[in-house]
Amino acid sequence: MIKILSGFTGPGGSTVAFNNLVNLFNDNGMNACLYGPHEWDGITCNFKKEEPSISSEDTVIYHFRMPPNVSCKKLILSCHETELFPVRKIEGITYDAVHFVSDFQMKWHGVKGSVIPNVITKYTPSKHFKTKTAGIIGSVDRNKRVDVSIRRALDEGHEDIRIYGSITDGKHFSEDILPLLGSKVSYRGISSDMQIVYDTITDVYHSSKIETFNLVKAECKYAKVRYHEGEGNDTQAEYWDNEKILKLWNTLLNQ
Repeated sequence: MIKILSGFTGPGGSTVAFNNLVNLFNDNGMNACLYGPHEWDGITCNFKKEEPSISSEDTVIYHFRMPPNVSCKKLILSCHETELFPVRKIEGITYDAVHFVSDFQMKWHGVKGSVIPNVITKYTPSKHFKTKTAGIIGSVDRNKRVDVSIRRALDEGHEDIRIYGSITDGKHFSEDILPLLGSKVSYRGISSDMQIVYDTITDVYHSSKIETFNLVKAECKYAKVRYHEGEGNDTQAEYWDNEKILKLWNTLLNQ
């Protein structure tokens, strides 16, 4: 069995990525489950909120945590971060192989590994008329620079700006975002169904300092929502079809 152990399974890009990966594995006859400490309605895959028992027949993929202290068939570190999880600097990290989500990210860490992009959720374009509405999607923290996105959207004439995402930096939200909320800018919380969000917005503004893999940009492409990129936001990540992603994962799991 393929057991994916994540130290974070709350709302966020890595959780969406693992959710999609587990569904891809299971849809193709590969028994897989995601394990983590946080429950979220956005998780639609086989998921358990517990530390799993692991046998010598299991392949373990772990993320944003220390590796399990057990023997298994193969141990793979899947890294989706840069500064938050610097692979070379964290003591006690062990693995048989490392997975990164983009060439940019692998070069940033300076560790040799396998680059396999994330599985993209292909949201469908809305069939209904939409009034001009800007969305800002992602965790609300200093890296995402939501305040910069708000000002960019206001400068370009938007009068309905909606923020979607978990508040992971409360001080940043209270100091930098809260003063900007008002008749034109609203915080809409966490959405477990992004199709509904994309059905109601016409534009997305993104101003992150750094992105290892830009899920939002790819989602906008399929949802036919205009994507407004910020300076330094594009990491040149590749977007692959599911067949190619599955083929490379099969190679990594079995080599």
